[in-house]
Amino acid sequence: MRSRKIRVLLTLIVCSWHTGISYAQAEWTVLIFAQANNSLHNFAHKNFNDMATFGSNKKLNLLVQWHQPKHEGTWRYKINKGKLNLEQCIKTPTDGSNVKDLVGSMQWAVQNYPAKKYCLILWNHGLGIIDPVWGNTSMRINPHALRESPRIQLAGITQPELQAQNLDLQLSSTQDNIATMNTLHHRGILFNERTKTYMNNQQLSKALSEIKHKVLKNKKIDLLGMDACLMAMVEIGYQIRNYANYLVASQEVELAYGWNYKTLTASLHSATLSPVQLAQSIVTSYESLYKKQIQFYTQSAIDLTKINDLKTTIDNVITSFASCALADPQGFKTMLKKARNSCLRFSTASYIDLHSFFDETLKQAGITYERNKNINKNQKLKNAVKELKQSLQIGKAMIEDTVIAHTAGRYYTRARGLSIYFPVKNIDRSYGRTEFASDSLWYSFLQNILGR
Repeated sequence: MRSRKIRVLLTLIVCSWHTGISYAQAEWTVLIFAQANNSLHNFAHKNFNDMATFGSNKKLNLLVQWHQPKHEGTWRYKINKGKLNLEQCIKTPTDGSNVKDLVGSMQWAVQNYPAKKYCLILWNHGLGIIDPVWGNTSMRINPHALRESPRIQLAGITQPELQAQNLDLQLSSTQDNIATMNTLHHRGILFNERTKTYMNNQQLSKALSEIKHKVLKNKKIDLLGMDACLMAMVEIGYQIRNYANYLVASQEVELAYGWNYKTLTASLHSATLSPVQLAQSIVTSYESLYKKQIQFYTQSAIDLTKINDLKTTIDNVITSFASCALADPQGFKTMLKKARNSCLRFSTASYIDLHSFFDETLKQAGITYERNKNINKNQKLKNAVKELKQSLQIGKAMIEDTVIAHTAGRYYTRARGLSIYFPVKNIDRSYGRTEFASDSLWYSFLQNILGR
């Protein structure tokens, strides 16, 4: 019944080529790159229907590149009030998964609908920074999250293939063409269940780089949104820091419904928003949708211009860890284990809230070394603990400065907007290939603490 109403409202105009006529420059062009080539396609209908409540106007261009079941090729739309107008249909077969597709969609948007500011939203499916392997259900997701959030249910990764085929709701995806033989070597964030392909972070970086340099003439995307699960991570922010000014994403899994596009579109209609204000508005509208419905939601707006400084702050914390470990190996090991066990974890247990971890480490440092009667006799240890506490306080403040807005349900009141990878046993081999692992001290810290 709901799908039928959606299809009635979203009137599709016959497939035709766009004339190439450029329109007057608006305040915002918002492009939703939607890979819905799976059973979640009805939720794409619902989200676009919500946007069509207000639609585009003189200061706002609402655009969609939509890859959907039984529709081969590239389909591009403009969302107007009460309807979805088909602007362009490119019949060349594609699954909407490669760098060319993503760059081409933004090029179409910028050329035909110029604006002062640009927002690109990847409407999809995410599993954070780690590269999953299709056919191997080793991606450990909390079973409760699998039941509650169809957007995290990946057939062949988070659950067996046959079970996933019987689900009424599954998650959406945007992905990149990757040869089957190469999937072991890439970190996946955006997926297509039908073709068993996805876009890895390297390819996302390449696409965003081309958008910045070739499409936007060396300007960054004002706001990059990820309507997907588990994407508000330090490592992901670091991966895309050179190509966008702000990131909006969730630390936890998202429900299949995704973002609150109706309220978000209303905000863009009611005022001329800066990128900061739009990012904050997305977080606020997300909270208004879910706060009375569920208690495990999260959403964050992240200032990517501060990610390099955050990396430096994290490096300083790791350096202070090393000083404590050298002065008191056993005490440090005990303290860190307790902090890791006490901090906030998400549905993927290897992803923890960084602010919570710093806070718990600070608490455990006080407990551990207040009980150490010999600390005053050990000046080296005393100095190391002082340095550790200072670096942790600075680290917490830096996170609070980098995350310009965040919200969380009752289960995640300690969430402060940014996760980081911290497994308790084995380090996924794909992690060492991330830019953050290459540039920061975090990877060597994990190797040392986990004995790898």
